[in-house]
Amino acid sequence: MITRPYVALLDDDVALCVFMSEVAQAAGYHTLMAHDGRELATLLAAQPVLLVLDIAMAHMDGIEVIRQLAAARFTGRLVIVSGHGAAMLQSAKLLAELQDVRVAGILTKPIRAESLLALLQAPELRVATPRVQHEISQADLARGIENNELLLHYQPQVRLTDGAWVGVEALVRWQHPQHGLLYPDAFIALAESSGLALPLTRKVIAMALQQCSRGCGTLKFTGTLSINLPPIAMSDLTFPEAVEAAVNQVGCKAEKIMFEVTETSVPADPAKAIEILTRLRLKGFALSIDDFGTGHSSLENLQHLPFNELKIDLIFVRAAETDVASRLIVESSIALGCQLGMKVLAEGVENQALWHWLRNAGCDLAQGYFIARPMPLEQLAAWQGEWETRRLALI
Repeated sequence: MITRPYVALLDDDVALCVFMSEVAQAAGYHTLMAHDGRELATLLAAQPVLLVLDIAMAHMDGIEVIRQLAAARFTGRLVIVSGHGAAMLQSAKLLAELQDVRVAGILTKPIRAESLLALLQAPELRVATPRVQHEISQADLARGIENNELLLHYQPQVRLTDGAWVGVEALVRWQHPQHGLLYPDAFIALAESSGLALPLTRKVIAMALQQCSRGCGTLKFTGTLSINLPPIAMSDLTFPEAVEAAVNQVGCKAEKIMFEVTETSVPADPAKAIEILTRLRLKGFALSIDDFGTGHSSLENLQHLPFNELKIDLIFVRAAETDVASRLIVESSIALGCQLGMKVLAEGVENQALWHWLRNAGCDLAQGYFIARPMPLEQLAAWQGEWETRRLALI
């Protein structure tokens, strides 16, 4: 018998807890509610897959709760809620991640049902979480890479002016023979700490190129394929030649490949990174600065590295509907990208209101659950047909 997982709700606003409970139950979860951080142990006893936490509570605030979650080695995911705006949410998110508490998302009050539902429907909540339940070793991951256990899901990217499908981002998963489908937070940190990040990335690139070269003709898709680069790729001087050879092998065009570089992955000593990224651009590849606004050197990276695209982090996009500061950050990022001659892509577009606001603000591209969730390549054709109908109502 399959049992429904638990979602725990910790907020001193009783009415809001009831509302969130109804949304979670409609999504197929059992729920537990508490209105005081001192009741945390009771909530954790149910082993919830998700804890929705208000960071501004009486008696024990959410920041102290996060510290206790870290001490308890909480194995679920955390959704951080606040009416204090994106800056406070960003601080709480960073604090949680620094203490190895996995953050599924953030929500700014007033909470919209569709925003909460988007987090609850994330597929990783329906599978086992690996950090404690599954001990995965370096040898295990190396075997998984060698035995072709990795698979890719693709999330479409569309143009805001007319809804045209212009890109996909390749997102890696691991079909583990014992533990089932694992998501990146189960193994990426291990890959980066064990020297396997570069072999994993090269495997992902080869798989994405082969799959897309086979599937794009059927889909009549001529857009961009985006692939994430780990920090180690920006310190390996052989990487540009290796990826050029992989592209030539499948007959793909370099300008159709977009490498995404997160702000925090750029090395502190950028000399090699500048050389490698510049050589990728000289070979025709495109570059995107991912999670823009979350790193400490946003403007410096834009000044020194040859990016084509600026990708605004979803923490600001999601909060822009209700938070003035987030809205200004998004608008300023769009203006900056346009002035620098870059395409601007907004992540985390989860509803039609955000779609229209971003389009009116001059943003170029959108990615998020409102458009599509990540999916296997073979499901893109069905999505494409459905999206063609939907997009006509948006333009």
